[in-house]
Amino acid sequence: MSDQNDSEHAARLRRDALFSGASGKPLARLVGSLRTVEFAAGEVLCARNAAAKFLYLIESGELQLATPAGRVVALTDQRCGEEAASDMASYLCDVTAITPGRAIQIPREALAELAAADPSLRSRALLGLMGYVGGEPFLKPAAAKRKPALPLSTREIAGWTSVVIVPPAIYFLAGMAGLVVEAALFLAILSGTVLMWLFTLADEFIPPLIAIVAVLIVGLVPPDVALAGFSSRTLTTLLGVYALAAVIASSGLSYRFMLWLLIRLPDTPFWHQAALLLSGYILSPIMPSGNARLSLVLPFYKDMVEGLNLPAQSRAATALMAAAFSGTVLFSPMFLTSKSSNLMVFGMLPTQLQNQFQGAFWFVAAGVAALTVTAAHLLVTRLYFGAPTAGAPLPKPRLARQLALLGPMTGAEKAALIGFLFFLVGATTASLHQISPAWIAAFLLVGLLLLGLLSKQDFQQKIDWPMIFFLLSLDGLSRAITYLGLDTALAQGVGGAFDFVGGRMAVFIPVALAVTLMLRLVLPVTAGMVVAAVVLVPIAQAQFINPWVVVFLTAMFSDIWFMPYQSSQYLQVLGSGLGQYCRRADFLIYNHWMNLVRILAAYLSIPYWEWLGLV
Repeated sequence: MSDQNDSEHAARLRRDALFSGASGKPLARLVGSLRTVEFAAGEVLCARNAAAKFLYLIESGELQLATPAGRVVALTDQRCGEEAASDMASYLCDVTAITPGRAIQIPREALAELAAADPSLRSRALLGLMGYVGGEPFLKPAAAKRKPALPLSTREIAGWTSVVIVPPAIYFLAGMAGLVVEAALFLAILSGTVLMWLFTLADEFIPPLIAIVAVLIVGLVPPDVALAGFSSRTLTTLLGVYALAAVIASSGLSYRFMLWLLIRLPDTPFWHQAALLLSGYILSPIMPSGNARLSLVLPFYKDMVEGLNLPAQSRAATALMAAAFSGTVLFSPMFLTSKSSNLMVFGMLPTQLQNQFQGAFWFVAAGVAALTVTAAHLLVTRLYFGAPTAGAPLPKPRLARQLALLGPMTGAEKAALIGFLFFLVGATTASLHQISPAWIAAFLLVGLLLLGLLSKQDFQQKIDWPMIFFLLSLDGLSRAITYLGLDTALAQGVGGAFDFVGGRMAVFIPVALAVTLMLRLVLPVTAGMVVAAVVLVPIAQAQFINPWVVVFLTAMFSDIWFMPYQSSQYLQVLGSGLGQYCRRADFLIYNHWMNLVRILAAYLSIPYWEWLGLV
């Protein structure tokens, strides 16, 4: 009999407009809390101002509802006591039985549990109550939430077919080419990862995680190699910087700074964009992660777009995104410390060159390229996104009033500012105190947590965990390539194929470009640059070309990307939800132009390098 009652209760719930959208686990838990009650004529089910403990679904009988204004509504096969499902603590209306009947009684606690899973329940309950008070049925049956399963698209079918066929084929071809079993297996796993990216079969952070798990299961490399990224200083750096960015945004510091900046800058799009571009440039020499730099700049971008009232998907908002993005990426090759792969490849240089380029001379040697990419960014932004249309001037008096309304800086803002300055100064002076920026970021993270500026919920929701796992998984794959000797094998295999270069720098540049781009199709930025340098440095030395020039070219060309999965920074923009502000097609076209600019910068640097005696 109990099973029959439960079945009837579930059917009655689904018929009611208030619960028609509920299904699955929440509905099952609710059914377990229901009980059937009978009422006699004249019995009061809900009394005005009494505690709203129950909601009733009427199964039989007739009831009468009286509103505070004296309006009387007859209830038959409906519900009453919606106050118990809302935020109201007491009943608003009187409900009295006119005839004997029966109803399903639902306790307030069970409704609160259902509302936690479906927050719209409270608003729907209020709409039902307003229908009685206002005389119009506002509450309509909710649309079914369950959607029919869609068939696989042609792209997905082609992608999964490739994932099934290509990796085994690569394994057998690699074995036939003389590679050891471990290397052949790793190439097969890596090919499956790249195919999942190419066909967008899963979120970008999933394929490298699958690859790491596969590598560990097969036992291709030791766990301390495959999981090295998760125990490296990169993890503490990313956690500290992401936490700082979250506090800067949530405390309101970024909004205050945006107002202050807009008041003092000339009211032109050029200066708005220049502020974001220079912010990324300033962070480049002290933060060896483009993703970490971008996480600090994006809150300022968001507040600036909203402060300037730029329409979403507009060219002005897209140009501003281009400035924020390029500020954190364009100078990655220009400093030794602005890219982790720069530091990794730096050890490949002869000792004499390491002594020469470990200071400011790296930036001096990259000076022409730095000027070229900056000038080209400004030119491409102006030509492609167009001159800004004349509009209403920025209301600086209103901005000043908004800034004044914010009042003095709050404790959270001061803590966020102190944290930012602590990291900025600490990372800048690392050569003096010999404390790694990773440890500075770790101290910063601990401080934010102990001060309560980053709650448990913030730690879960405001730190981009998928991006962190994406980057650390790629780090593990990069180390596995080196451990298995695939980079050395590739260098030995292609070394004799570039004798045609003949020491000519103009011919070597397209060679470096082709090698780097081919590797970047299947490898992340760090691994792509490192493997390209391993392949090209011996070739350059045989051609009497300065090895630093090779390292710089691979650093600059590894930042070229065409597919979204090739740029973790672009994925970070999309993952943060800020992709809604800019038009992706326009941004990607801008990026293609900047890809060409990097090649131009390499050629324009040749006379300058000759003057410096580097080529």
